[in-house]
Amino acid sequence: MRRFNPFGGKVQTGVEGRTIDVRNVKITVRNAIAQGGFSCVYLACDALHSSKQYALKHIICNDSESLDLVMKEIQVMNLLKGHANVVTLVAHDVFDMGRTKEALLVMEFCEKSLVSAMESRGTGYYEEKKALLIFRDVCNAVFAMHGQSPPIAHRDLKAENVLLGLDGAWKLCDFGSTSTNHKCFDKPEDRGIEEDIIRKHTTPAYRAPEMWDLYRREVISEKVDIWALGCLLYRICYFKSAFDGESKLQVLNGNYRIPEQPKYSTSVTGLIKDMLEASPNARPDITQVWFRVNELLPLELQKSLPDGASAAISMGLQDDGEL
Repeated sequence: MRRFNPFGGKVQTGVEGRTIDVRNVKITVRNAIAQGGFSCVYLACDALHSSKQYALKHIICNDSESLDLVMKEIQVMNLLKGHANVVTLVAHDVFDMGRTKEALLVMEFCEKSLVSAMESRGTGYYEEKKALLIFRDVCNAVFAMHGQSPPIAHRDLKAENVLLGLDGAWKLCDFGSTSTNHKCFDKPEDRGIEEDIIRKHTTPAYRAPEMWDLYRREVISEKVDIWALGCLLYRICYFKSAFDGESKLQVLNGNYRIPEQPKYSTSVTGLIKDMLEASPNARPDITQVWFRVNELLPLELQKSLPDGASAAISMGLQDDGEL
């Protein structure tokens, strides 16, 4: 970690309008396009070739926990680099600013999110083929993650984290919540820590039953992503959430309904229901989900394997380290 101010002079709270160098990638920062509590994403362009666009994520880390999340995101994005359905990390750096650390992540620029794409359609729901193509792109990325050894659970799959790349592919982003720590949390002290992590770093409307109630003593594993994929496919199809995210009992009781309109095949609604099984063991794995989705598409759009499947099989966390 470098003790260096990339912005020059005094520490700045923003980077808009500046030209900065991130590991030899020189960019000019334009306007902010998304903002969180301690992070902001900016549109940026190559300082020499202004037509080449990037997204710059600027994160202020006030403690070791937030720094760990950033380092985790960088680790996973580097591991998955080159996958067509994962937002590409072009360059990154972390700077010691004294009281805080600041991270800069230069990523490929994506023109819109799945949420904004759906909002722009109003009530113009996707036809089944289009909904499945979007969903298969996401499943490609999840397949690559779950194919690692140990499997990497994203743990925050949602429509907001699916972006449309300039190449026309839908891409998964935001890997700060990922985990390879798949276990049952029996000890009260472990349960309390995990409950706090879940509360802070997962989204209620996509949160699996075993994450809502750790007293069920079920393993928290990559199967939480399958539940979230069920919620995501529901959202893609019906432009609303299966669960409102406010009621723990609604999720634990599986209290949702399939709308009558728009009409999708029983194969699609059946897949949603199977992914939203309360027991993680009853849910299909990502391989089963991918092949079911693929087979529902017209023959000319089907693929023999998920995109990047061979890479996912050959790659892995070499040291079997936990995220």
